[in-house]
Amino acid sequence: MTGRKQKHSSGEWLSLKEAAAMLGVHPATLRAWADAGRIPSRRTAGGHRRFARQELEAWLQAHGAEPGVQMLITYTLGQLRLELVRGAVPQAPWFERMHGEIAQAFQATCYQLLAELQDYIRDRDPQRPHRIGSRYAEQAIAAGMTLGDLLRAFMHFGGYLLESAFRMVEMGGSPERWHEVYRAIMAFYNETLLAMVEGYLEQAPWARATAGSSTA
Repeated sequence: MTGRKQKHSSGEWLSLKEAAAMLGVHPATLRAWADAGRIPSRRTAGGHRRFARQELEAWLQAHGAEPGVQMLITYTLGQLRLELVRGAVPQAPWFERMHGEIAQAFQATCYQLLAELQDYIRDRDPQRPHRIGSRYAEQAIAAGMTLGDLLRAFMHFGGYLLESAFRMVEMGGSPERWHEVYRAIMAFYNETLLAMVEGYLEQAPWARATAGSSTA
């Protein structure tokens, strides 16, 4: 092969860096996948790795979510599991309630949030953050948490999600695509916060009583 971008019978060949940018992953990750046979690649006469664009597009369609987004979700889930298992959180009123069935319920909603986020990045369905925010509000009221503690807990764990996004950007990939993903994450995060507050104020009996007395 000669030149940077060659053609083969099914389309364009891409370098390792170009293919990694297309998938939204670090070149080292793509190299490991190719070595393991997860993604097809070829070698030039000089030993350089090349990927067929059409084969990468087919791989993306077959595997659903973008690999880079899947890495983000996996990393965030791992951090949440470690924190909940080890209790490695500065002691605060909201965290003191995170045990037993309450902790399990919030953990399940965290997983649901990440699953909804993954789909939201693709379809921008506004009902996804609304569902999650309302669910968090229901759980917080059942656990006797104040709205302030609910927001502190969400922002604490949400920090891992934003940190994961920054890590993915730092690791490489297409800056344009990761900018788009980051904007989607922030939109989802903000809409979830708003739905959480609205749901809490609508559902909490003491919040309604306070609001009623303030307008009397």
